[in-house]
Amino acid sequence: MMLIVTTPADDLALAPIEALRAAAGVADDSRDDELEALGLRIAAEITDACGIVAGKGGEPTLRRERLTETFSASNYDVLVLSRRHDIEIISITDGGEAITLDDRALDSEAGLLERWIDGRQSTWRNREIVVVYEAGFEADEVPTNLVGVVTDMVRIRLSEASIDPLEKSRSVEIPEVETIRTERWVGSVPGANAGLPADIIARLSRFMNAGVAA
Repeated sequence: MMLIVTTPADDLALAPIEALRAAAGVADDSRDDELEALGLRIAAEITDACGIVAGKGGEPTLRRERLTETFSASNYDVLVLSRRHDIEIISITDGGEAITLDDRALDSEAGLLERWIDGRQSTWRNREIVVVYEAGFEADEVPTNLVGVVTDMVRIRLSEASIDPLEKSRSVEIPEVETIRTERWVGSVPGANAGLPADIIARLSRFMNAGVAA
């Protein structure tokens, strides 16, 4: 299988700036650069967790792109497209022959493509099958639950940024003069680089590619 990004997404963000501001508790554009960078970082973490395939010519994304995917084996019962969601087939060639499929051939949500012609199911016969298609979400069509994952992760990342990751515990004594004792981690910090939390991963199940476990 070879995947080429013919027309890359013009923006990889999965949540609008207004949602990021709300998550950060900001009412104006004073932190937009910071929040947009954080939103892109979180979008990349999500696509990585979901196992989104990287194509030549673009970064992996759940946003809408035009793609050219080539399968190089014979006798497929079904083609599993590398990208899913709101798929629109532009063209298909099977061994150089243009194929027109009826509506039942495509399961857009799962990214499955069968060879249905004239009401009959067949197999993909030739060694080279080329599918040109569009898949992914437009900016104003990203599902609400996916936007929610991004904004929840914004809150988590901003909260983490406000805490010294090396601080293990802190105690304060007041009697006559305030005394602060801080115990710090030595070596690896528990939870550092742990990726997305388990509950966030569970909420991404709809967007997981085949073979990627939650």
